Amino acid sequence: MSSVNNEKEIEVASPGYRLAHGLNLVLITLLAITGSMLLFPGLMSWLSYAVGAPLAAFLGSPYPTSVGEELARSSHRFLGEIWGVFLIVYVIYLLAFRRIHVFDALRKPLSQQIREAKALANHYMFGKPLPDDVAKNLDRHNVLVAYTVIVLVVGIVLLSISGVLMVYSNALGLSEAVFRDMLLLHDLGFYLVLLFIFLHLFASLHPANRPLLIAMFGYGKAALEWVEKNMPNYLKHVKRSGS
Repeated sequence: MSSVNNEKEIEVASPGYRLAHGLNLVLITLLAITGSMLLFPGLMSWLSYAVGAPLAAFLGSPYPTSVGEELARSSHRFLGEIWGVFLIVYVIYLLAFRRIHVFDALRKPLSQQIREAKALANHYMFGKPLPDDVAKNLDRHNVLVAYTVIVLVVGIVLLSISGVLMVYSNALGLSEAVFRDMLLLHDLGFYLVLLFIFLHLFASLHPANRPLLIAMFGYGKAALEWVEKNMPNYLKHVKRSGS
């Protein structure tokens, strides 16, 4: 018999998952900041000046803002390569050990997905209670999470492909027109990732998900009572694996 029944808390985020999430959070934040400095040079000129002034003084340059923008460009490329390696290694790990469960909700019939998505949207935005048939079928990742992760994946693919092609445009002999197209795709990918971040923050900071947020940045566990109510199907999986 599973020991779950004798526990008051259940692990909802493993140490490896929390570590990967933390590294991803740091890298995306740094990439977003340096990318914004290049995408919105006028709006972000104050930051370019702030980071460029010390280096400009050291180099004897009278243009601290330009130095800051160049520093942002170099940092953005370097961080992008680090992020790319991290994502490749992490995805290979998830595939090898069959730990990609974020899309499990998409296995449900489309009508059930739509009903779940509407119910969750009404719950998060208007505080409406979830219908019983929706509540009892919730897993670790609901259908809204699956949809938003699709947005993230598309954004990352666009960022990755366009970013690599732009960095090695000279070696590949890409024309200026192709480079501009890649830059447009890169910006589109950035906006999609930004959309995911906003949706993710909204869901993470919602009072209903506070236990999950604490678990992610704490020791990975949430109260058994909360798990039973908010992700009953996940609890069934845990019981089966521990039986």
